[in-house]
Amino acid sequence: MQASASQDKTRRKPGHNEGTQHPDYENITLAFRDKEELKLKQSAPKKQAQVKPSLDTSQIPPWFHRTIMILYVLLALIFSFCIILSALVLVKNSEMSRELWSLRVELLNVSSLVQQCQDQQDNHWKAVQTGIREAKSNIATVSSKVQSGNDKLKTVPADITDIKTTLKALEKKVLTRKPGLGSAHF
Repeated sequence: MQASASQDKTRRKPGHNEGTQHPDYENITLAFRDKEELKLKQSAPKKQAQVKPSLDTSQIPPWFHRTIMILYVLLALIFSFCIILSALVLVKNSEMSRELWSLRVELLNVSSLVQQCQDQQDNHWKAVQTGIREAKSNIATVSSKVQSGNDKLKTVPADITDIKTTLKALEKKVLTRKPGLGSAHF
């Protein structure tokens, strides 16, 4: 390697001594396949505008195409995954809407049953209240009859005493009319 480098140093143009003072400087010349190409390169004017090399597929590294392809594949997978998820969401949404609809129907049935039970309970409660009112009126009637009976019983001792006095008066009258028979007939 050093032999080729020293030969390259001797092949250099004589007026080209920029890096000679620098110890790490080594002039490396490119080996051309064709000597005409070398002549064309050397004869080309140095002040000519440098043309930018076009981006050619030979200048793009091969891994770049694979990376782009992998990114496209990943993008396609993500897109298909999103479509699948959307389809699953729609299916689940339709299932849930059916379940909610059946739940709504069941709730309507339950609410109608609750309404019927409440109506029956109201009817029974009205019947109970009517029964209570009738019982109260019957109790009041019985109570008034008992009170009138008690009032009549309070007058009974007075009536008994009146009867006793009337019987005594009658007994006296009977005794005064028949003096000898008075107590034997009774």
